[in-house]
Amino acid sequence: MSNPYISIIMPVYKNEDYLKTSVESILQQTFTDFELLLVDDCSPDNSGAICDEYAKKDDRIKVLHLAQNGGAGNARNEAMKVVAGKYLCFIDADDYIDDNMLYKLAEAVTEFPAKVVVFGLIEEYLTKDGDPLSAQAICYHESKVLKTQQEVRDEILPLEKIDFYGSPCNKMYEVEYLRSTGAKFPKMRFNEDIIFNIDFFMDVDSCIILPIAPYHYLKRSGSTTGSFIPTYFDDIMVKIDRLYDQFKYWDMLTDENLHIIALRYVRYMFSALERNFDNRSGMTAKQRKEFLKKEFHSERYKNFEPYLYGDRFIGIMAKVYRTKSCFLCLTLAKVISIVKKLLPLVFKKIS
Repeated sequence: MSNPYISIIMPVYKNEDYLKTSVESILQQTFTDFELLLVDDCSPDNSGAICDEYAKKDDRIKVLHLAQNGGAGNARNEAMKVVAGKYLCFIDADDYIDDNMLYKLAEAVTEFPAKVVVFGLIEEYLTKDGDPLSAQAICYHESKVLKTQQEVRDEILPLEKIDFYGSPCNKMYEVEYLRSTGAKFPKMRFNEDIIFNIDFFMDVDSCIILPIAPYHYLKRSGSTTGSFIPTYFDDIMVKIDRLYDQFKYWDMLTDENLHIIALRYVRYMFSALERNFDNRSGMTAKQRKEFLKKEFHSERYKNFEPYLYGDRFIGIMAKVYRTKSCFLCLTLAKVISIVKKLLPLVFKKIS
């Protein structure tokens, strides 16, 4: 197929146990005008062979075998160079989609040819053996058609508050516009998705938000989502800094917006502190205090300090963080670490 309507990019690495389910969910789509690019990122298991088997069976499937492992972001970048579709979706090889997802997306841009479509997803929590624990649909309750730059910009923080801004898997991008932005996934251990989307959305003037959740995002116990990442703090603070810079560029650093970004900052700061208690961090109690003191003196902290307040548990974290007390901050971070480990679903509800 030379010019499919929708291109789909799927990075593949150590996914032999889930890959077939993911690919089959795409092949079962009621909308058939698509191409699927499977990017074998030097997977050491049988994933690459599974990709080749599918390519032999269906000419809509193409396989890119990369010369060396570079991570999901690099795999997506390589595939973006050769996609032929008018629109582009990203699907992870351990997730799956409803059989009418592409139809719903194509239908939306037929009525209003937006530069991007945002949709919901279902978070499915599984045991290590793949048994279901719980599921939660996250999506807007009504559709929105945003027709100006300002309308799009006004919706960014509401998207960010429900963790929708950063993910590339809950969006369909217009390829021509995407290429004009130069947006790429940066080389980072973590959080490269939000940087890609910040670059893409910088000047977007049209967007559709659909009240559907056709994407199934699977979270498995013991997966890399919960693994230790040494660069977590630096990578996550790039997100905060880039969000701040984006809203400064838009001349939208209002008190309300700064408050929202400040609470995201607090959330990620305590997430970093929690990880500092991990034995793999190699940090001593003294080093954890020095880490905090350094951040308290940063320009980033000064920008957000007046906005460190709020309700519920995030409000407690903000108020504790504003005290600049290393003892209080580290104690709360330790409590969070224990609760997340013993009662992860309870923590998710209160945080």
